[in-house]
Amino acid sequence: MSALRCRWMQLMLAATLVVAGGFARAQTPPPAPPQGDVTGAVAVPWNMLSPAEQQVLEPVQKTWDQLPPATQQRLRRGAQRWSTLTPEQRDQVQQRFQKWNSLPPEQRARMRERYEQFQQLPPEQQQRIRQAFKRFNALPPEQRDRLREKFSQMTPGERQAFIAGADAQNRAGQIREFFQTIPQDERKPTRQMLQSFTPEQRQAFNRAWHNLPLDQRDGYRRRLLQMTPEQRASELAQAPPAPRQPR
Repeated sequence: MSALRCRWMQLMLAATLVVAGGFARAQTPPPAPPQGDVTGAVAVPWNMLSPAEQQVLEPVQKTWDQLPPATQQRLRRGAQRWSTLTPEQRDQVQQRFQKWNSLPPEQRARMRERYEQFQQLPPEQQQRIRQAFKRFNALPPEQRDRLREKFSQMTPGERQAFIAGADAQNRAGQIREFFQTIPQDERKPTRQMLQSFTPEQRQAFNRAWHNLPLDQRDGYRRRLLQMTPEQRASELAQAPPAPRQPR
């Protein structure tokens, strides 16, 4: 197996931690990997991998059965993505691996700890963090540096307050984006409907909404608007449950 392909496998173990460390300096806990962690993932026996997947994952064959199921799933997805990468993208993989490999052991350990803490958060909070991370990356480099410096000088209490404020701004931004997709004459009844929901019903609506394809979301919202409160409660009770968090 080529050295670059071996590095790709190693990077899949480390790349999320590289991102996590950068984001942790950006005033929030680290983001999940781009594809997200697999809560309640089922272990994948080595002999169930395709020959192409086994070739990419060969360096971890001996320890494969000892890996957590979620890690197996992430590595498998990464192996599947490898064949779709262009030469330029593979070069970027190598650069990211080199960046991770150059970090001090203490910094890697801190990143792992932050990532583990992130995995214990509720799915809704993980999603908000991912979106905040995208917005932070969209800022000019000078502004990102100023925010990192400001955060590094805060006390633990000030950091918690800062994160809570950023989280509130993130939720407000999500609400604005949601209502901008709704026709003007339907915004008020939609707002009234959402305000009538219990916290559990709001979470159920959010899960059902995000699980639908984009072209079906507006129809789902309008269908709920036409229901009675009792019908809505019954409909939301059938929404997909939140993934169970590992103990």
